[in-house]
Amino acid sequence: YVTNREGRWVLPVKSGMRHQFEGLIHAASQSKQTVFMEPREIIPNNNRLRQIDVEIEDEIEHLLSQLSLFLHSQVDALKLSQKRMLECDVRFSEARLAMQLDAQPITFSNSEYRLEELRHPMLVLNGEDVVPNTVTLTEEKRLLLISGPNAGGKTVLLKSLGLAAQMARCGLLVCASAKSKLPFVRDIYVGVGDLQSVDAQLSTFAAHLEVLKKASKAKGPDELILIDEICGSTDPEEGSALARSFIEAFARNGSFSIVTSHFGALKKNWKEEDPVINGCLEFSPDEGPTYHFILGVPGQSLAIQTAERIGVDPEIIQRALENLSPEAKAYQESLKEVEAYKEEIVQLRRDLVESKKHYNKEKSRYEVLIAQFEKERQKRLESAVKSAEKDISEQIQHAKVDNVFRRHSELERIKQDLPNIVKSPTAPSTTVTSAEEFIQAHPAGTKVFVSAIGRDGVIQGSPNSKGEIPILSNSMRLMVDWKSLKPPMQARSATKQILRNHVNVTISPTDQDRTIDLRGLNVEDALEQLESSLDQAALQQEDRVKIIHGHGPNDTLKRSVRSYLSRSIYVNNWTAGRKESGGDGITWAEMSNH
Repeated sequence: YVTNREGRWVLPVKSGMRHQFEGLIHAASQSKQTVFMEPREIIPNNNRLRQIDVEIEDEIEHLLSQLSLFLHSQVDALKLSQKRMLECDVRFSEARLAMQLDAQPITFSNSEYRLEELRHPMLVLNGEDVVPNTVTLTEEKRLLLISGPNAGGKTVLLKSLGLAAQMARCGLLVCASAKSKLPFVRDIYVGVGDLQSVDAQLSTFAAHLEVLKKASKAKGPDELILIDEICGSTDPEEGSALARSFIEAFARNGSFSIVTSHFGALKKNWKEEDPVINGCLEFSPDEGPTYHFILGVPGQSLAIQTAERIGVDPEIIQRALENLSPEAKAYQESLKEVEAYKEEIVQLRRDLVESKKHYNKEKSRYEVLIAQFEKERQKRLESAVKSAEKDISEQIQHAKVDNVFRRHSELERIKQDLPNIVKSPTAPSTTVTSAEEFIQAHPAGTKVFVSAIGRDGVIQGSPNSKGEIPILSNSMRLMVDWKSLKPPMQARSATKQILRNHVNVTISPTDQDRTIDLRGLNVEDALEQLESSLDQAALQQEDRVKIIHGHGPNDTLKRSVRSYLSRSIYVNNWTAGRKESGGDGITWAEMSNH
């Protein structure tokens, strides 16, 4: 086999055979049993390869040098791009976090601290089944005192409130409803957990007091105070007194504050005008803490119930109940009744909310059904009206005069006047013997009476080879035999169908698109036939007409037909046929039906 040593291609040869052929030894194995020789025959090639390697390295160094010079010339643009990319990365990260949290934008307001459907973002990211809560503070009630059972969710709610304010201040979407409102918080004073410091010679209580001292100096709605278990690490009586003093100071300074406590004395004796409002975390005697926040109601610590719930020895629980004072025992019994009533009220409220949701859902469903019914009813009515109109039109077009007389008794009186109608002049002049003489006496623009439709019309042009003259009446263009035209007069509507039998107007109903085949005709004859067919299609109120003209020499016929269609009063627009149905040799005309 062939291998490489120091950039040279060599052959492994046993040491005893190295004198068998000429070459250079470049290396040997560790056992010295094998040497790696470069045969003399390939030395020039190896030299060339080595030279090429050196040239490649030189070229790489040259390219890197050129690239470095170019990048140095673009250093300002690169720094700007780096800054923009960093900004984009931050924005994309914010958007990704908002999607994961189902976070919403909130409104800033210095007069209100309201978070609806608030959730702790870390619990949401961990996939926990989070109970959303709503917390509201106003200018009149700026301080929220949260109480409730141990392990009931007070600290989690407190941290959720602080995180929401911090996220809003950083420009992040908040893990709450879009209806939420917050002040733009400048500083947050947090006293949560054990803050003792050996280095600073601070005990747990002393470190807690340091936070309270700083928080008592906060002023204005842009300062937020979050204190967990205020003054809870000392004597309950003194701690309650000290905690009340701090709470009063927080309230006086106008800052929004949320404080948790287990002190019973701290929950009581607040006046209606005081800016302090109680709140608690709900506790179910059967299920334990529900983590639902209730505003306006103080909660109980329920220490014995919490100990029982986490599995403390029943004997210890029983002994603790015996150690309670008679007043405390009575209070516990009353508390159980109150909790039961509260649970019942909360359940009723939930049922009411669910019923309201169900009602709104059913209401929306019925509204949709009613709208669909009205739409379908209107559609069927329109369909019935169109069907009736079509039937009536067909009856009018196909009915015989005798049937009309038999069906309509009122027409019997008109039948008596029929001789007078027949005796009326059938042409404007007895001296006129041809269509050409008629049109000379009555040029285009002359008003005449058209018996076929029972109303006056205006002559539009010269007669065709059949002696039919184009007439325009109420936007309808007809080809009528010149002999049936009379001087303008007010025709009686009851005689229209009777006189139509004596007029040379052809009306032929059809159930499919009319096809006009003009192939093999010259332009003049083709346009004449096209005009006649369009007249009949207009009388039949057809929607569209298919015209077959082919291509012909130089497309003359096709261009003439389409030019005529563009000017015709009967046609809204025209389109060429599809490739699969005749292509450009066919034109579809959409009728105006006016």
